Amino acid sequence: MSKIISKCGIECTNCDAYKATIQNSDELRKETAEKWSSQHGTNIDYKTINCMGCQETDNSKLFSHCNVCKVRLCANDKGYTTCAECDDYGCDNVSEIWKFDNSFKENLDSLRKK
Repeated sequence: MSKIISKCGIECTNCDAYKATIQNSDELRKETAEKWSSQHGTNIDYKTINCMGCQETDNSKLFSHCNVCKVRLCANDKGYTTCAECDDYGCDNVSEIWKFDNSFKENLDSLRKK
């Protein structure tokens, strides 16, 4: 399986929402919803854990948050595949997400070098 890198640098193919969708696993959806609900202090319904990756253009195939994600909306508005292309790389929007996992920034840094 080839890598899918999201706008903010998440490797979608390693994301539990993507894996649950590809595997059609309600068990993984439930685990992911529980973990994310705890991490973000909210209540995520496991039935919303369906996503084909941030680069997907059909919004019905994305996790519900992706449709309102500031980073994704900004990159799309600017016509960028990822934030690595942006002159304002490392802005407050994307750097907030990098706090969750440094590998997201590393993925984009790698793209910027190419």
